[in-house]
Amino acid sequence: MKGDLILFIYNLRDRSPGSEAGLGVLKGIEKTSGALQLVHVGDLCRAELFVAEEGAAAGRYVCCSLNTTVLELARFLAQKYPQYNVKTNLISDDDQLLEKPRVCLSSAKLVREGFEFKHNTLDEIYDDIVEYGKALGILPH
Repeated sequence: MKGDLILFIYNLRDRSPGSEAGLGVLKGIEKTSGALQLVHVGDLCRAELFVAEEGAAAGRYVCCSLNTTVLELARFLAQKYPQYNVKTNLISDDDQLLEKPRVCLSSAKLVREGFEFKHNTLDEIYDDIVEYGKALGILPH
C-alpha cells in the first residue's frame, strides 16, 4: 500500500505515469503480493487519525479500500483518461499478469471498529489524483 503511493508520487515527479520503470515496479508488487492494494490518501489520513483517537486500538491495521491488478488499472486508466496516453502496449502476454486479484487484503478490523472508507473505486481514487496532478501542473488540463 505505502509503496504504491510512493510509486505514484515518483511517477508524477518523473512526469511519465506510464513509464517502463514504474510499470515494472507495479508488476513486481502484483507478482509478489497477488494484487495491487490501493487506498485514497484522504482515507489513509482519516484512518490514521481514527486509530490514534480510538482508545481501544491495538495491534496492526490494514488500510486498503481496493484490491486490483495491473491489467485492471491499465485498462481503467486508458479508458477513463485517454488524453494521457496510458502506455498499455508495455503490457504483454509474457508478463503473466492477473486478470483478477489472487490475494485480497482486508481492512475488516478497521471497519469493524467503526471506520468507513469514502473512496472505494478506481474512479473515486483516481479522479482526485488526476485533479491534484493538474493543480500542481504535473498533468496537463
